[in-house]
Amino acid sequence: MKYVIGGNVMLDTVRFADGTEHTQESIGGPATFAYSGVKLFTDDVMQCSRVGEDYHPLFDPWMEKNGVESKGFRIVSESCNHSYLVYNEDTTYSFDKTIIGDLSFLSEWTQNQGYMKTSPADFGDFTCEGDTKGIYLAQNYDRVFWDQLGAIKNRDGFKVMWEIEGPSSQNKYLDKVIYACQYVDIFSLNIEEAQNLFDVQGDEACIQKLQTLPVDFTLFRVGERGLYAVTKDHAYYLPPAPGPFVDPTGCGNTSTGAALYAYVEGYDPLMIGIVANVASAFNIRQFGVIQDFAAVRDEAMAQVKELYDQYRKEFAL
Repeated sequence: MKYVIGGNVMLDTVRFADGTEHTQESIGGPATFAYSGVKLFTDDVMQCSRVGEDYHPLFDPWMEKNGVESKGFRIVSESCNHSYLVYNEDTTYSFDKTIIGDLSFLSEWTQNQGYMKTSPADFGDFTCEGDTKGIYLAQNYDRVFWDQLGAIKNRDGFKVMWEIEGPSSQNKYLDKVIYACQYVDIFSLNIEEAQNLFDVQGDEACIQKLQTLPVDFTLFRVGERGLYAVTKDHAYYLPPAPGPFVDPTGCGNTSTGAALYAYVEGYDPLMIGIVANVASAFNIRQFGVIQDFAAVRDEAMAQVKELYDQYRKEFAL
C-alpha cells in the first residue's frame, strides 16, 4: 500500500460540554482517524494496528462497507481500549475516570496503551513490500523507537508523518523531540502541545519555534480556529472548512492523516493545509469515523479545489 497508518485504536463514548452524550460507542483512536483522513482521498491505504478481540462488532461492518484492508489489524488482547471523552466549553477534553471504572480496569487500560502501539517492526512488515510512500504515527520521543524506525525508513524510502503525543510535548523533552525529528518529514501538533513544548504563548511565537525544527512541513492545529500550514519560510493561516458540526472527536488525527496524503502527493503547502481542513470538516459531520468514504469523496475533492482557488487568490500565489 502507498500509505501505511499505524497506532492505537480506541472505542469512544463522548459527552459534550452541554451534558449531552452519544448513546453508543464509536470507532476511534488516532490511527483510525488518521487512516480516514487518507482514505477520504484514496483507497491506496491500510491501517496497521494492534487491537482487542472486541473490535469486531464495530469495525467489521465499517470495514466491509468501505473495503478496508484487514491484514494490518493484529489481535493482541481481549479488548480494545475503551474511553469516555468529556468535552469542555473550550473544546478541550479529558477522560471521565468514574465512567472508566475501578482502579483495576484503569490499570489495564493504561497497560494496554503500551503493548498495543504499532512498533517499527510492525510498519516494516508492510513497508518492505516496496510500494509504501508515506506512513503516519502518533508517538512519543523514545530514542530507540525512532532509531529503529529510521533504519526501516532508510531501507524502504518512505516519508514519515509524526503526530506528537501530548505527554511528550513538554519543554524538558525538547532535545529528545528534535532528535526524533531527524527521521521526520512532516510534523503535526496542536497549540497546547506547541506552547508546552517551546514554553511560549500564542500562535506567532509557536510558529517561529516550529520553523526552527529539522522538518520540511508542520501542520500546526489551533482547534476550532483551524490551522497553520508551516514551512521554514511561510505560515499560511486557514480557518476551518465550512460544514455541519456533530462531533469533533478525532479531527486533529483526521487532518493529520490527510496532510500526509497531500504532502506525499506533492501538493504545495497551501494545498496541504486545505486538504487537512477539508478532511477535518468531513470527520466532524458524524459521531466517530467517516462512515462511507466513496459517498463523499467527490464532494470533498470539489471543496478542496474551491478553497484552493479562493485562498490562492487571497495569498496572491
